[in-house]
Amino acid sequence: MDVFLARQPVFTSEKQLFGYELLFRLGVENYFPESVDGNTATSNLLSNIFFPFDFKAILCGKPGLINFTANMILQRMPLLLPKEHFIIEVLEDVEPDEALISSLSVLNKKGFTIALDDFVYHQKLRPMIELSHIIKFDIQATPLKSLDVILQMMRSDYKIRFLAEKVETYAEFEQAKEMGFDLFQGYFFSKPEVLSTKGISAGQATKLALVNEVAKKELNLKRIEDLIKKDVSISFKLLRFINSAYFKRRNSINTIKDAIIYIGTEELKRFINIVAISDIGAQKPNELIRASIVRAGMCERFGGVLKTSFSTDELFTLGLFSFIDAMLDCRMEDILSQIAFSEKMKSALLGKEKEFKMILSFVEGFEKGDWQNRIFGFLSGKSIEAKLPFFYMESIRMADSFFQIG
Repeated sequence: MDVFLARQPVFTSEKQLFGYELLFRLGVENYFPESVDGNTATSNLLSNIFFPFDFKAILCGKPGLINFTANMILQRMPLLLPKEHFIIEVLEDVEPDEALISSLSVLNKKGFTIALDDFVYHQKLRPMIELSHIIKFDIQATPLKSLDVILQMMRSDYKIRFLAEKVETYAEFEQAKEMGFDLFQGYFFSKPEVLSTKGISAGQATKLALVNEVAKKELNLKRIEDLIKKDVSISFKLLRFINSAYFKRRNSINTIKDAIIYIGTEELKRFINIVAISDIGAQKPNELIRASIVRAGMCERFGGVLKTSFSTDELFTLGLFSFIDAMLDCRMEDILSQIAFSEKMKSALLGKEKEFKMILSFVEGFEKGDWQNRIFGFLSGKSIEAKLPFFYMESIRMADSFFQIG
């Protein structure tokens, strides 16, 4: 049975990465919510989190949040996990009877962090609240304006952190932060903060000029060399990359010209696009850049198994630049007017190319763990189905390896 696993980032109020919620599904044939119950889902996640997956690679040194049903808590299955790396999420339908409170008390005393998922306040939940460290509110199900009194009351009674989940806009993020939420989960970071009001800085313009050069069919290596030399950040990263363990070189390379010759044109294109995206989004959460690289890797791998008029290199670039409007806080149309992409590439980034739109739908479904999305049913029974989890994990590893040299 194929195992699907996705991770959703959780942020602090400073938009720094706090951890990941891990989301699980058995293959795409189970994309309907009633197909797999919570016990089966979490049991399979626990059995697969060490093999074939490596939880340390998935979590990047941050804590992972995992849902547990009442039955699994009663069986004290969280004890199978290292408490330093995982947070227990108690599902919203769990009833706080005596046996459950006893099991949670054991986990609390063992040093586990406990979170209450999709929380709706009720007096009967007080024993669970007293044993918890994090409370998650779904702000789409329970609007922020209705939570103010509850938060104030709970903050005065308990030492607890509040997490706002399904935060989709910067306005919601700012409002939740103002109300005293400590942690945030959602896709507010992947959308432009303010459209059409911010210009592109000189430093960002230099990065876009470099992107323009590698977008051309015939590369002018001298022009690329000159642009790299003018940018200390990219120069440093290129030399660090070329001398990293990835290339297994005995002798170091010390000049930009030698690095360009050694790396080759295709690898150079990819490296410059990734570094340019990284530097352009320097003021944004690192997770936005990481998500861009993961998306690029997923798009590229889909292109290797699906028939499409885009090359795998083009799909990599499209995935990488699909968040560029959020990084620059500008309209995609305005950004693309300054990049020498082909009209077909520009059309794809504007959502007008059916092939790329379909691939992006698959990738976005994985990003959000949206296993209910019927688009996954399209892949059921096809050879690509078994490859999807490995596409995702390889893309994560690629993104994480970049941050090690960044």
